[in-house]
Formats: sequence, C-alpha cells, structure tokens
Amino acid sequence: MKFLNLIKKFLYLTSRTNLIVKKYKFDNSLNYVWGMKSSGQKLREKVDKSFLVYIEDGFIHSFGMNKKIPLSICYDKNGIYYNHNSKSQLFTFIKQRLSNENLLRSRKIIKLWKKYSISKYNFTNFLEPPNGKFVLLIDQTLGDLSISYGGATRDSFSKMFDFASKNWPDHKIVIKVHPDVVKYKKTGCLDKNFFNKENVVVISKLGQINKLIEFSTAVCVVTSQVGFESLVYGKEVHVFGRPFYSGLGLTKDHQIYNDSKKIKSISIEQLVYAALVKYQFYLDPKTKKLCNIEDIMEFVYKNRTVSKFFGDNFEGINLTPWKAKQINRFVYPSTGRCVKSFMRFRNRMENIIVWGKAPKTDDYISKVKNFISVEDGFVRSVGLGGDLYPPHSLLFDKKGIHFDGSRTSDLEDLLQNMIIEEDELIRSRKLIDVIIQSHISKYNLRFKNQVKLPKNIKNQDTIAVLGQVETDNSILYGVPNDTIPKTNFSLVEQVKKDFPNSYVIYKPHPDIDSGLRTKGKKESSINEVADLIAYKTSLEDIFKIVNRVAVFTSLGGFEALIRKKSVITYGFPFYAGWGLTEDKLNNHPWAKRRKRRLSLEELIFISLVKYPLYCSLNSKCLLEIENVIQEITSANNSKQNLEQMVFKYWGILKDRILFSAR
Repeated sequence: MKFLNLIKKFLYLTSRTNLIVKKYKFDNSLNYVWGMKSSGQKLREKVDKSFLVYIEDGFIHSFGMNKKIPLSICYDKNGIYYNHNSKSQLFTFIKQRLSNENLLRSRKIIKLWKKYSISKYNFTNFLEPPNGKFVLLIDQTLGDLSISYGGATRDSFSKMFDFASKNWPDHKIVIKVHPDVVKYKKTGCLDKNFFNKENVVVISKLGQINKLIEFSTAVCVVTSQVGFESLVYGKEVHVFGRPFYSGLGLTKDHQIYNDSKKIKSISIEQLVYAALVKYQFYLDPKTKKLCNIEDIMEFVYKNRTVSKFFGDNFEGINLTPWKAKQINRFVYPSTGRCVKSFMRFRNRMENIIVWGKAPKTDDYISKVKNFISVEDGFVRSVGLGGDLYPPHSLLFDKKGIHFDGSRTSDLEDLLQNMIIEEDELIRSRKLIDVIIQSHISKYNLRFKNQVKLPKNIKNQDTIAVLGQVETDNSILYGVPNDTIPKTNFSLVEQVKKDFPNSYVIYKPHPDIDSGLRTKGKKESSINEVADLIAYKTSLEDIFKIVNRVAVFTSLGGFEALIRKKSVITYGFPFYAGWGLTEDKLNNHPWAKRRKRRLSLEELIFISLVKYPLYCSLNSKCLLEIENVIQEITSANNSKQNLEQMVFKYWGILKDRILFSAR
C-alpha cells in the first residue's frame, strides 16, 4: 500500500497538469482539471465548484512541437471553452464591450498576429499554397474532445467535405492534416477516400499554416482553432460544429443555434481581446514569469527569424568542444540542431559555421551556400573570455565579420541601410540609460584600483589609449597594413605625437593585465611614452577622468561613445566612419563604403539590439539585451569550474605560437 501511495504521489508531482500549475505559479489551494478529460471527472463531480479550475493548452502553444510547458494556458473557473454547453468564462468575456484602449490593443494584436504569422503551433517553414483558387479544409484528430463537446461528430467532417465540393466546384480542395496526425501518427477525422478525389490537395507536412489561410477563398472547419485564426485574417469561415467563435455573426454556421449564449453582433476585436487577452495566461520563456501576449508573439517571431537565418543542415567547422558548446546554446533553442566539435570541411557542405576569421577557413566561402562567422558579442559576460566564462551574446554574420574592415559585414550593411523606427529610437535611448546606470561593458569586470591624476593637470586635455591583444583578429583585420604598426606601443606613440599637449593614460587590455594573453612588442616600453599606465582599472573609472579615448579598434571606444566621450580611431572598427568618431583613416579606401551619418541611438540599436543574439545562462533560451543586463547585474562568477582552470592559459600559449610565426 505504501508503495502504491508513493507511485501515486510521484505521478501527481510529475503530471503535466501539476507541472504547468507549478511553472505558471497558479494558486496551490485550488483544484485543477485538464479540460474535459476523463482523468478529471471525479474532481469535476465532487469538488466544490468555487475551488475548481479548468485549464487547457492555450491558443499560442509553442514554437515547434514536443513542448511540455506551453507558451499559454486557458484558465477557466466555470468550464472550458470548447464545451458549448458549459458556462465558460470565455463566453462572458466575448460579450463585454471594449474600452477605446482595449479596442486599439486588440487591433494591434491582430496586426502583429498577421505580421509575425502566429498560429497555435509555430514552425520555421511555411506551407505553400497551391496555384489557382482553393478552399481550405481543416481536419482534426479522431477523439479530439473539442469535436464531441463542440456538438459535432466524425460525420460533420464528411458534411464539410461535401459542402465544399458542391459550393466551389471550380476550386481545389486543400485538406490540411492536423500536426498530431503527422507527428504522432494519430488518426484524422476526414475519410481518406476523399484524399484521392479529383481537385483534392492533401498537405500532411508540419509547417506554418498562415499562407494557406491568407491565400484561400474560404476556410471550412468543424471546431478547429484554425477557424478562429482565419477570422483574424478576415476570411470567410464555414463552421460545421459549435466552437467558441461560432454563432457570433462572424462565421457561416452550418448548425442551428437556439441557446442564449450566442449573440449576433460581436466584433472581431471583441473576440480577439476575449480569447487572447482575457482568457489566457502567458509564460515568458526568457524570464519564467507571466507576461503579455505581445511578448509571446515577439518570442515566436524572434525564434523563427533566427532559425531561418541558419537554414537547414548547418555544420560547425574546426570548433573546439568549448566553442561548439557555446554556439549550441544559441542555435539549438530555435533550430533544434547542434554543431559538433572537430568537424573538418567536406565537399557538398552547404551551411557552415566558423569561429572568427582565418585565411584557412576563408577558402571555404566560395564553396558553400552560407558561410557564417561567429564571434563574441559586445555585451559578453561577467568575466573574461580568456577565463572561459560563457558568453551571454554571440555575433553571427553571413557577409563577413564586424572586425574585418577590409570588407562589408552584416553589421555594416545594417548600419548603412536599416531605417530605425521611432519606437526603436525610444528603446535605444532607454537602453543607453540602463547601460550607463548599470555600468555595463563587454566583460563587466570590477576592479578596485582607481587612477589618481596629478593635481597640476586639472585643466589639461586627458586622453585614454586603450590597449588590445596584438594577436587578436580585430587588430590583424581591423587596422590596414599600410598605416601605423599594429602595436600598442605604436598607438600610444602616435597619440602622443598627434596630441603633444595632452595627458596620455595607457590602459592595458584586461587579458594582458590578468596574464591570460601575451604582452605585445615593446609593451614594456610604453611607460617611456605614456604619462600614466592604468593597470587593472575598470573602463568605467577611466571614462570618468578623461576627455577623450583613442583606440585602434577596441570595443572600449564604442563603450566610450555610449558615455558621450569623444573617440579617436586609428583603425577601422565597426563604429567608425558614421560621423560619431574622429577617424584618422577617414581618407583610407576602406572608409569609402560608409557614407551614412548616424545618430548615437541608431548606432546603439543596430549594434546592440538588431545584430547580436543573446542567450540566457539560466533559462537556456534566447533573450533580448535588456534581459541579459538583468542577468549580468545579478550574476556571481566568483568560482571557476574545472574546465576554466585547465584551459586558463591556452590563450597565452596560442599567442606565443603566433608571435613566433610573425
């Protein structure tokens, strides 16, 4: 008996219903049943109705399938929406008039639903409609409770097919098979003998249904949610059951309604607001907190966009296990695919991902369909990449890579051509404020050392020269060979020459400061040229005491711009050439590509919002930069794991090999 009780307790704790109640943080004192499933019959019969809640998968279920915790949940204290004989709260919500504010919100949701191609199940690929005129018929799974509780039977599907065939004799009949029939090999309701009839097109693949809806003459359903989605598109919808959206004057109903729940004067805005706002709870995968439908639609759209970017059958080339692991954190949530470590290039590869840039891998560019370069993002981590702290952001680029000044990149293309909307500018301004207030940088290091300037330079121009790792690709590919030598010593020397009356502070790169990377040539002689060297000092403290910042290509120059500092560039970083910096290579041939003048807000939005991908270290899903900043400000990276300790000095070993080869 004890063993059976233990099994029952285990099944209770691990049931999908209870997992959802826990994840959505619903009231534990209430009893929850999953719609009208037989497993909840005893509760429905015996429990006090004031302590009973009906829940069901929401109308935006997931991106892809096999999701145990859905993106939305229907929450109903009086019944469930697909039971036409119930007193479901949805029926009450539908009748309620909308305020002007809610009316506008409903219209915005309708617009976003169509713009982002949202459905219950959301996929990367779109199901393409056939050529010519067609009507769309939606099949459902045999035994679906929404059929029997929606006043329909399997015979309703035959009536639907017969009506469509007779009413549109000059149209193709497109039958869309339910995703569960495709994925889990369940049985559909439409007789398969219909599938072989003339002019019938059967679509049994998984994919996004929106184009089929959009280009159809009409949509025929029994009780499927697709009928509701078709109303969102303004389609003529013929209904052969009694779903929640029928009998309201919005559909062509092929059943007779005699009950008082149904009203003939409901607007699509009322229906959408009731069904998608009032009746649903949404769980943000990024924060694990309840959110609005707009957040969920943005999430679906973002994941689909990312998945389309990578395409099918992508593979990583020459990746260490650690780099493959980091890339997979970013690509798996959207694509469901992973790259492997130590893969070598093979002919017939179509889409490859390569870390950084190297002459050897550049040879593959002309041999593949998509060559994707990946690098650390601009808001990377709490801790150095050389210490193997995992990145919060990565940059994936098909045209080049942001630090290669010799050719265009996806980032440069965006900076040159993207038109920024007013709401995006507002978001950018807020982001700038948050970055400054939260002291956000690439590595988010906190140093105790502070620079103390001599009292006699109080009114003197002060310039910070930001050092870099001299073997880094941003130096090798971001500073033209026909300019000054690519060393930190040469940069400091040139700044001192160009600004002889300025007080020059040299700040070494944190990887050099920490001993993770090798010092550059003549690094030890910089103290003979610079007025002060700021060892192990945060950029934030440096920015507070200087008027200007000088760089080759350092991201510190970008961070200085955010803080309204004047920036002088001696290389060709991604943020140079747009009218925001003083560029010493302004007449160089590379600079001729960048013809546009940008505001700081435009530069920030494109560089920090549009271009990078962000991924949570907690929830393992894609984020927005604002979410990452929240994670960073609460992070605690005081302890290193075994992997970090073992490979800590890989960077310095690599530098010595590179220096010996130069």
